[in-house]
Amino acid sequence: MPGATRSLLFVPGARPAIFEKAMGSGADIVCVDLEDAVPPSGKDAARPDGVAWLAGAAAGDACTRALRINGLKTVAGLRDLAAVADAAPAAGLVVMPKVDEAAEVRIVDAALTEAGSDAGLVVLIESVDGLENVQEIVAASSRVKLAMFGAVDLSAELGCDNAPGPLAYARARVVHAARRAGVPAMDVPSLNFRDLDAVAAEAEAARAMGYSGKAAIHPTNVGAVNGVFTPTPEQVAQARKVIAAYEASETGLVVIDGKLIEAPVIRAMRARMEAAEAAGVAPNQAEAGE
Repeated sequence: MPGATRSLLFVPGARPAIFEKAMGSGADIVCVDLEDAVPPSGKDAARPDGVAWLAGAAAGDACTRALRINGLKTVAGLRDLAAVADAAPAAGLVVMPKVDEAAEVRIVDAALTEAGSDAGLVVLIESVDGLENVQEIVAASSRVKLAMFGAVDLSAELGCDNAPGPLAYARARVVHAARRAGVPAMDVPSLNFRDLDAVAAEAEAARAMGYSGKAAIHPTNVGAVNGVFTPTPEQVAQARKVIAAYEASETGLVVIDGKLIEAPVIRAMRARMEAAEAAGVAPNQAEAGE
């Protein structure tokens, strides 16, 4: 599992000069994009730099490295997969776009396994077939570390507006499948990227639905997204208070501030603490000496 999954910044695969710079954006994951960000005529030229960047992942990196390959139903995607397998990255994430069925995940898993790579997978659900098969897709391999919702392509296939209301069911279904498989879910980037208030509002709506983060197409959006998905000091303190009181209770029930605290609440509080620790805003008890 990658560390924090609050934010993923897409970087055009045809601009290798900015790959390293993007790692200073504050994003939890930086994803070099060989798919949508590279025209068909430039895919062969962009591939070596993108694959080399993924293969260069190191323990001291400020973020998790990721590479979005082209879809497996395209020649470019098959060439991308072969190049990644040849490089056998020891870490990082391979982002699979337009995943329609679990068999695609198993193909990539098998190729990486044969190559001896420990890279994880991100499955992008952005088609009607992908949405129909999302449960099987996210559970197809232990390499799947993150599920991402893709609104633009899916809304086009559905013939609906790319808006919260028409896509509410699809967004919820991706969260449901991801949580059932024990992996986090990430929301699509905001197309209104110049309006940071709008970006934050979209991120807050995604957080309320159960998403753990939101992708971005511009580095200025990262701070707004991280701010929404990072527990505040007050939230961390409340979580610690609730967990401590619950663990000290002999009955498994406790009342705090007039509210009954039961096991489901504790699961939510522990998830909050895990998110805070992954984001580096709450050291675990061993590190804190508690």
